[in-house]
Formats: sequence, structure tokens, C-alpha cells
Amino acid sequence: MTLHDEIRVSIFSGGNGDCIRVLEDLLYVYENLPPFTVPAGFESDGASVPEFLWATVSPAIDPRTLDGALAHDYLYRTCPEGWTRKAADSLFYDYIRAHGLSFFRSQKAYWGVRLFGGKAWRKKEEQDKEMEEEK
Repeated sequence: MTLHDEIRVSIFSGGNGDCIRVLEDLLYVYENLPPFTVPAGFESDGASVPEFLWATVSPAIDPRTLDGALAHDYLYRTCPEGWTRKAADSLFYDYIRAHGLSFFRSQKAYWGVRLFGGKAWRKKEEQDKEMEEEK
């Protein structure tokens, strides 16, 4: 697992609050899954766990969740070959734990994305399917 201790980002105001723009490429290597790079310019809203968990997990933009949130958002938006939703959620959990978020808060964040993230993952899969059908 590659951890990024210092991530260069800019923070800007987005439609639903603060957002992050990555300023340099970030290479992720996790378990035996295909490595991937979150490219400079990628934008994220941070740890997008359900709103009702915000107060008890962490702020959306928090150094303890930033690395995992960027990777997780990228995986959800791109659904790269060799990755599953469950693997993306496991990566998110392992990264936020490795960066110091408590077991209790990490469990809430993990189960938040496991229980409520399916719609976002399926949306990307459906978009890909529609593009294939149009070809």
C-alpha cells in the first residue's frame, strides 16, 4: 500500500461545499490489484460519506481521510478494469486507518460508503454501457 504523507492540493468552493483539486499525479499501489494514478487536476469533494455521518466521522476535507478519499473518488468515477466497488471501499478504509482515523470513525465511514455508495458506482457502469451501445 502506497501512502502519500504530503498531498499538494488546492481547495475551492464547489456546488455542495469545499472541493479539492490535486496538483500532482498520485500513484496508488494496493494489494494485488492493478495500480492506478490519480492525475493532477482531478477534483474531489473529499470523504463523501453520507451527510448524517459527517459529525461523527470527520470533516469532508481532513488530512486523515484525504489520501483514501481521493483514491476512492477516482475509482468510483473511473471503475478501472480489475477493480470492484468492494475493493475500492476496502482501500478507502485501509487508507483512512493508516492515516490515523480511529477504528470507530473508520468503521462508520466504511459502512457509510458500503451501504450508500452503490448508486454512484452503478451510475458509472451504466454510463460506460451506454457509451458502448452507441458505438
